[in-house]
Amino acid sequence: MKILFLLIPFFLLADSFEDYKKQFEAEQNHYISQDQIDYKNYKKAFNSSYKEYVKEIKKLWPDKELSTKKKWVQYNEDYKIKKVVDFEKDSIKIDVIAKDKIQAIKIIKTSLKDLLQENVTTAVKKDQLENKILKKLGKSNKIDSNEKIIADVLDKKIIIKYNKQIKSENISIKQYKKNKIYTIKFKLPNNTILKKAKLHRYNINKDSLKMKIPKELVYAIMESESSFNPMARSNVPAYGLMQIVPRSAGIDAYNFLYKKKKLVSSRYLYKPSNNIKMGTAYLHILYYRYLKHIKDPQSRLYCVIAAYNTGAGNVSRAFISSTNIRKATKKINTMSPDQVYNTLLKKLPYVETIHYLSKVNKKVKIYNNLIKGNIL
Repeated sequence: MKILFLLIPFFLLADSFEDYKKQFEAEQNHYISQDQIDYKNYKKAFNSSYKEYVKEIKKLWPDKELSTKKKWVQYNEDYKIKKVVDFEKDSIKIDVIAKDKIQAIKIIKTSLKDLLQENVTTAVKKDQLENKILKKLGKSNKIDSNEKIIADVLDKKIIIKYNKQIKSENISIKQYKKNKIYTIKFKLPNNTILKKAKLHRYNINKDSLKMKIPKELVYAIMESESSFNPMARSNVPAYGLMQIVPRSAGIDAYNFLYKKKKLVSSRYLYKPSNNIKMGTAYLHILYYRYLKHIKDPQSRLYCVIAAYNTGAGNVSRAFISSTNIRKATKKINTMSPDQVYNTLLKKLPYVETIHYLSKVNKKVKIYNNLIKGNIL
């Protein structure tokens, strides 16, 4: 009887453990499938909304000018006013559809004033594409960021200059179908990029220190990805200053930071502080987890830059004929940093990543000098 008494709890414990294990696995599978469903629903909403958005633009405009990583484009509700800030080419453009030049000048003046007041929060709320996506998903458009789109780098002299340009009626006219399109262009100051970079100094210093990532690398990636356009968006889709892809880097970084897998929203990533935290966390993951077995820090840094653009698996393919980064690491560790860098430039599978590595590497050196000179 005594032995039976001891055995019964053992069998009960075994059954309980097996039940627990099955329940745990079921919950994990459910979570993974739900995560996939969430992304599938989002991608479907994005694609259908994108088609609708483009269709509406084409009704009035000869070209489907859209927001990109380095260019912010905003249409008003009836699509007759278009504001464009090109952060890479240092320019502002305002296009309006009007009955005559007098009306066009009046609209342009108001549009410039509106642009100078625009911040990330108001820009997201007015974003026609974002609103279409959120409506299909049944979600709200809440965001809280006071960063200006462009006014934070423009002083009073520049704004006076822009208004004088409008008064001089230096406006081009183009006929498209039955409409007349009036266009004016403004040149941004030459130091726009540097001024934008300085706006994020606090968050970059804080997050790079916490994540043990060089500040100059964060600046270099941010400029290369978005030219500090807070409303950066690509068709991947990727969002914000460091171009975080919700489905991949977004999930990894959020899980690392908050110990929870979550498909983060575009609104979350448009907020600069969130984006910098996520991007820096992802750099940490690449450097200290995925590529941690690369011994030389400079060699590892080159691989991290390439991996940020194309993934660790494609970095592996530059050295061996597979995506197994652990196996590739063995070869990388027999090479000097210069040999690693040159191999990446020659053998990375995508030309885009080759250019990206070269560009970021040059900018790392520039930002390193700016930091040493106390300019950043």
